[in-house]
Amino acid sequence: MNRNTVIGIISANIAFWAIILFVGSAFTWEFPPFSTEDGTYRPSMLWGNFFNAIVFYGNALWLYPFYKAKKLKIPYWICILFLIGITSLLEGFIDFELVKHLGLLPNLEDMHEGGIGSIMSIEMVILDWTIINLFVHGFYFLLSFGFIFLINNVKKQDVQSTLEQEKLNTELKFLKAQINPHFLFNGINSIYHLIDQKPEIAKSTLLNFSNLLRYQLYECNDDLIPLEKELNHIRDYVMMEKIRKGEDVQIELELPIETHRIKIPPLLFTPFIENAFKYVSNYDDGTKNKITIKIRLYLEQGKLWFESENTIDKQLKKSNGGIGISNVEKRLTLLFPDKHDLTISKMEEHFIVGMSLDLPNNQNNY
Repeated sequence: MNRNTVIGIISANIAFWAIILFVGSAFTWEFPPFSTEDGTYRPSMLWGNFFNAIVFYGNALWLYPFYKAKKLKIPYWICILFLIGITSLLEGFIDFELVKHLGLLPNLEDMHEGGIGSIMSIEMVILDWTIINLFVHGFYFLLSFGFIFLINNVKKQDVQSTLEQEKLNTELKFLKAQINPHFLFNGINSIYHLIDQKPEIAKSTLLNFSNLLRYQLYECNDDLIPLEKELNHIRDYVMMEKIRKGEDVQIELELPIETHRIKIPPLLFTPFIENAFKYVSNYDDGTKNKITIKIRLYLEQGKLWFESENTIDKQLKKSNGGIGISNVEKRLTLLFPDKHDLTISKMEEHFIVGMSLDLPNNQNNY
């Protein structure tokens, strides 16, 4: 169990016993040995609940878990009867000793007309109190099953949370593994078309591409990476595409200068940017082919905002965006549940992606 869960259980137990003490001492009850002029001798509630707690936690934390593990029904009930019996007898004996110590023996005259001068009378007093304690401890034995239910429910939730987290980590690793080959295929294909036509540009593009691969192979293994590194990766990618596209496409790139040590999941924007270059229009007039990529930080609102827009040919058939975009959608659902907004819209001549992420309150630790 995690720290917050343990603190919650401890707090609930403290509140439970505080309520028991309050209820027990808030009302006047007539039990001569511990009765005083104002009603009840309240300290008696403290040692009484000590024995109640022995039965309560003895069953919840020791005997019942042992029974569940070993499936020994008869030994379990023998131990329960022994636990309730010995604590009831011990409490009855200590009650009598406390009555003597507190000078309350005369009050026993109201309960035992024969007095307390004989051994038999003392034994009868202790026996009477033991019987009363048996009923009280039996009640707390039954109450302990509520605590057992609480503990089992918390453990079940912890197991479920652990399984969900493991599933999340497995899916994220699988999704990132899919993104890397996807990017690799696109990059190699871009360089391939430059080798014969523009060999010098192909060389510089290949060098740029090696930097991009180094980033993915060695710097994207963590679940979260500095935003600054991700922005550098985007700059390298866009530069590679600029070299390949030349004057055929007008590219506008806007990135934040200050990243404020924010961390984000790696390769979160790459599939959208790849998609923009893959499906950008191919008009003969290069000024009509446009790609706009913007990433902005709004620290006051605690948001990171991304937008990519590219012109498309009117004849372009509807596309699902390929494996890259579907992966990002899944990752956003897993990593930012109810803390992201993603809109993908296809107009007659434009394809637009808008995404906003809620950043945590402590930017430096994310």
